[in-house]
Amino acid sequence: MVTYKKFCEELINQGIDKSIVDKLIEEYRIVKKEHLLGDEEKAILHAAKVSDLVLALVKQKVSGTLVDVNNIQFGVIFNELVNLTKSTPEYVILTLAIPRVAQSIFTIRSKKNVAHVKTIDPNFIDCYYCVCACDWMLSELVLLLYSADPNEANELINSILRKKIPTIEEFEDGTVVILRTDLSVKHQILLVLYNFYPKRLSVVELNGSVKSSNIYAYLSTLEDEKLIHKAKDGIKLTRRGIAFVEKEIFDEKEYR
Repeated sequence: MVTYKKFCEELINQGIDKSIVDKLIEEYRIVKKEHLLGDEEKAILHAAKVSDLVLALVKQKVSGTLVDVNNIQFGVIFNELVNLTKSTPEYVILTLAIPRVAQSIFTIRSKKNVAHVKTIDPNFIDCYYCVCACDWMLSELVLLLYSADPNEANELINSILRKKIPTIEEFEDGTVVILRTDLSVKHQILLVLYNFYPKRLSVVELNGSVKSSNIYAYLSTLEDEKLIHKAKDGIKLTRRGIAFVEKEIFDEKEYR
């Protein structure tokens, strides 16, 4: 299975500067998180940063020229890439299609500096497009530069919000141990669900980590509080649940 660690390692092995790779993944995580939490303006802003970094990555890949992540000249790099000779279908995607999608995000972000005189706020649809465009660009980079198949690329995109939490240790059987001893059962349940988000967990899987004889009662309470969503295929956090974990259990910046 493709993981972000393996993908990043492969890009670095191919000569891509580590600062570009790390910053790209960081900004992409922020885009997905802010979209999930409903902050559309922030998601659009960080989607534009993803676009900058994608162009910097592609430029270094095709030319070997390092781009300063603190001084990315989007227009200059865009013109260089789209004017390159396209020798293969893969090269067309890398140096034409991806830059054009990045440019569309950049254009949407730029127009946000102008007040909208409309009865309908366009942020929602703009944000939806920008997030999907970021998903597509990263998926294409996985397909082109990692030689993954489409299913692997899709799994990687869907796993982006999963975070490695220092207070949780994972084991080979799929269970986790919460290393903090000061958490209530309610907080333990939420933290485990947060660790595995967006995957749904069954009650059996969840109880394998929390180990509570009264877990159904806790789940019922959490559902009443709109912190979790229960379905036939398992349990996952709601947006409210994610916000609760990040505000009440830990400082999210430590785990980003």
